[in-house]
Amino acid sequence: MKRLKVVTVVSLFLMLIFSISCNSQVQTEKVDGEQLVNQVWKAMKTTDMEYIENILAPGFQSIHQDGARNRDEQIELIKGLNMGEYILDNFKITQNENTINVTYFVNVTETIAGNKITKHAARLSVFSKTANGWKWFSHANLVALK
Repeated sequence: MKRLKVVTVVSLFLMLIFSISCNSQVQTEKVDGEQLVNQVWKAMKTTDMEYIENILAPGFQSIHQDGARNRDEQIELIKGLNMGEYILDNFKITQNENTINVTYFVNVTETIAGNKITKHAARLSVFSKTANGWKWFSHANLVALK
């Protein structure tokens, strides 16, 4: 009887350890959404088009004051941004498995569609994990042109 109790306790303990071990392997990898946004902004500032073209997803879409853009149109926009110094702040990040939503504010001077804009404005960027790493799937620029 005593031996049965010991075997039962040891078995329960091993099942608990196995369960915890399996659980930790299933958890989704946490990625730093703020770091992804900072890398994108650094690439835009320095016109690192190789990085931009690599991180932009094939189905990328953005919305700006003058309308929506697809991936190719966004690349052209970034090439002509002429960004000044910028400050990113007030990050709010949510991650659900393979998607990261990042809202933040930016202080920047940039030229969009021929209009020079300097404002503290909200932005939203969405990244998704793919077989080729994290990709930038969508972006919203929430500042008025005037």
